[in-house]
Amino acid sequence: MMSVNLKGVQKAAKQLQELVLKTPLIYNEGLSEELSAEVYFKREDLQKVRSYKLRGAYNKMLSLDANERIAGIVCASAGNHAQGVAYACSALGVRGCIYLPAPTPKQKLRQIEMFGKGMVEIVLEGDTFDDSYALARRFASKNNRPFIHPFNDKHVIEGQGTMGLEVIESIGKPID
Repeated sequence: MMSVNLKGVQKAAKQLQELVLKTPLIYNEGLSEELSAEVYFKREDLQKVRSYKLRGAYNKMLSLDANERIAGIVCASAGNHAQGVAYACSALGVRGCIYLPAPTPKQKLRQIEMFGKGMVEIVLEGDTFDDSYALARRFASKNNRPFIHPFNDKHVIEGQGTMGLEVIESIGKPID
């Protein structure tokens, strides 16, 4: 069973502090009025890869040992996770194989290539994320390479959870 806790999220925040921006919370008046609540948007679109997915992908990549990094990683994505993984591969010097559904938009593919800076191979297979995911898992297992899951992984969750610490810091009080 996976165990994610505050200490793990705090460790991730320390590891990611030089990489990720502390993105602002922006009050949304329209939704706040409509929902009779205070609604804020966390501006993760300001991150290097325009998504919070960088936090989890990079934190997971930092958890890999030297042999795993040398072997290279595999992931499956519908787009944003792939951009985070591609950036992490480039920054950490790790080769990556990224599976995406065949209908992935060209603009998304260009972004992944740009962030990967020659360190990632893009494999367009399957019609859906689930198809690509199954193929990527099979490839990773067959080739004994670590799989960087887009969400169901302790280190990915801890990295993505660092946003919560920033929210608490921004509002200055624990969330009920």
